[in-house]
Amino acid sequence: MLAVLPIAAPRADDDRPSPDERVRIEAALRGLGFVRWGEIEREDDGRAWEVDDARTAEGRQYDLRLAADDLRELWRREDD
Repeated sequence: MLAVLPIAAPRADDDRPSPDERVRIEAALRGLGFVRWGEIEREDDGRAWEVDDARTAEGRQYDLRLAADDLRELWRREDD
């Protein structure tokens, strides 16, 4: 008799948000006035999310850091 083993589900990248986290982060970004953004990655210590290339409707571009627990804005740097 052959044993059928389940195929392991692909492991999510620990630095990337889960689908539920992504929904929350994107809602927070829209609430802060951003309309587009690039990569979202967890900082090494896990306490914040880094968001690259976040853009406002006016076209201003920023790199952001959001607190992982409540998604409040911790830091914003305007890109030149």
